[in-house]
Amino acid sequence: MKARSVLFCALSAVAFVASVSAGTPAVPAAQAIQQTLDASAAAWSAGDLKTFMGCYEHSPATRFVGASGMVVGYDAIEAMYASTYKKPGASLGKLRLEVLDVKNLGSEYAYAIARYHLKPDTGAEVTGLSTLLFHKVSGRWLINSDHSS
Repeated sequence: MKARSVLFCALSAVAFVASVSAGTPAVPAAQAIQQTLDASAAAWSAGDLKTFMGCYEHSPATRFVGASGMVVGYDAIEAMYASTYKKPGASLGKLRLEVLDVKNLGSEYAYAIARYHLKPDTGAEVTGLSTLLFHKVSGRWLINSDHSS
């Protein structure tokens, strides 16, 4: 009898957790990706390059492709951003990222097209397009491949 009570309690707990989980809808990929990019842009605009890099998958296989070529690896991408944009006594400027389109590529990958708007301290705003391959890692959508022009 005692074993049945324990079994009943265990099954009830599992059923409760399953019903709560089922009642919490997952955030759509497009919304989660926009949230990732918004947080990254806010960090950039605050001059926090380390936090900005949080939108990239921390992997030696992560890629960035730009006008000057391809950079491979999270650490190399961070170093490229630092050497290109981080100047003594100057801010990184104000960044805004606008998601234009997202296409799901299964449950772990999504392809996004975004427009970036970068306003430096002095000079005109720079804008362009980015094609981004996102990889869902531990529940977070992170950039695995970035082609910005």
